[in-house]
Amino acid sequence: MRKLTFVMLLIAALVFSALPLAAQDMDIVDTAVADGRFTTLVAAVDAAGLVDTLKGEGPFTVFAPTDEAFAALPAGTVEGLLADIPALTDVLTYHVVPGAVKAADVVNLDSATTVQGLDIAISVRDGNVFLNDTVQVILTDIQTSNGVIHVIDGVLLPPAEDMADMSEMMEEEPVQIRVAHLSPDTPAVDVFVNGEAAIEALEFPNITGWIELPAGSYSIAVAPAGVGIDAAAIGPADFELPAGAYITVAAIGSLEAGTLAPQVLVEDYSDLAAGSARVSVFHAIEDAPAVDVLAGGAVIVPQLAFPGALGNNDGLFTLDVPSGSYDLQVVPAGATEPVVLDLPGTVLEANTHYFVAAVGTLDNPSVALAATGMMSDDMMMADSIVDIAVNDGRFTTLVAAVQAAGLAETLAGEGPFTVFAPTDDAFAALPAGTVEGLLADIPALTDVLTYHVVSGKVMAADVVGLDSATTVQGSDIAISVRDGEVYLNDTVKVIITDIEASNGVIHVIDGVLLPPSE
Repeated sequence: MRKLTFVMLLIAALVFSALPLAAQDMDIVDTAVADGRFTTLVAAVDAAGLVDTLKGEGPFTVFAPTDEAFAALPAGTVEGLLADIPALTDVLTYHVVPGAVKAADVVNLDSATTVQGLDIAISVRDGNVFLNDTVQVILTDIQTSNGVIHVIDGVLLPPAEDMADMSEMMEEEPVQIRVAHLSPDTPAVDVFVNGEAAIEALEFPNITGWIELPAGSYSIAVAPAGVGIDAAAIGPADFELPAGAYITVAAIGSLEAGTLAPQVLVEDYSDLAAGSARVSVFHAIEDAPAVDVLAGGAVIVPQLAFPGALGNNDGLFTLDVPSGSYDLQVVPAGATEPVVLDLPGTVLEANTHYFVAAVGTLDNPSVALAATGMMSDDMMMADSIVDIAVNDGRFTTLVAAVQAAGLAETLAGEGPFTVFAPTDDAFAALPAGTVEGLLADIPALTDVLTYHVVSGKVMAADVVGLDSATTVQGSDIAISVRDGEVYLNDTVKVIITDIEASNGVIHVIDGVLLPPSE
């Protein structure tokens, strides 16, 4: 068996020896960077300060986990390691053996002592090499100027007592957290997590996307933008973030009145019934009385009040409803008039969680909204931007245009992209014949569509901090904020933000953007 293995590994070695000399002249780090399969490993090596070491004279033997190997770890594990540099260093150096140990030598060993100090067990089964019984060597003898790389399909964890906490952390689900700026008289704020600025220049009434963190205790502070944590208006205060929870930290109240405070809202992201949507409604208008929310004239949310106004009521009400279009109204509790907010034709999509906050003042109420697609047990998005647009139902014209321009495959690709997506109503508001004219002129149609796409994943919290954004088409979109609303090119309003996809994010707009032309 070992002889067969040796022959197979020798063939692999001969293949790699035929690589261009320029590739073999690169060191271990440069080779890993150029390969493209080790982006997580490279980022971890950089975070641990080991780049210079692994670019040194060596020689070293590196058992290199692929990106897929890191992705297979329990959620939150990589983030936890990146937040604990000593543990990260232990894990990384446990993948490195001094000297250049070729595959032909590996198969004759029962173990190898790593730079971290502990041994890796080596075994051969059915012609395959395994490390610590479970991690398989899938590619061997990638030769570099200062050693050799063997590719493995799993991440090796050193069997030391100091890794016990890491193993426990790996078994826990991460926590998802976001921040909502719902205080109408408070200027833009920076949010600090454990003393570091995590979110910058968040303006009223915006809501960030979800941030994934390992469960645990965190110090959170909110300060006016640009002045630093020492001028925090909220905190620093310790918050316990339990595993698997989805938590919105909302800044509510009034800065001027001295009532600005954080409100911690634990949301329900359990599985949804097929064809249903989940709506969490939050009352964040400090000077407004309790309200009822009506759908088609029937009360669906009774006695919703600003937090603390009704004893233990925390201002949040969650309900599951069939997907569809609803005529929603917000009225004083127990009455049908006056209508405080009128929201006719509100579309709720299946398998989507909506966070809807009544914000502003009694004299000038408005709504802040965030929508998140939900998949099975969690909110990890499996659908691409194109899939979401197709399934949503509000973007049939946009989808038809994308397909006609041959851009569907691009927008379903890796990305990430930020798409400002006009609704069907936005296209219908164009002068008669405009859509038909674009569909007959593919170059012009492509210009218009790519003018709605920005490279990278730009969440709403980042958009409001920009004056403009350069599109894939090449021209800039102007960005402005008026009365708490975001406008593109002065006239097109962003009406829904942060619909996350596997390859980016969608912001819904109420008009079609036309690129500036001569």
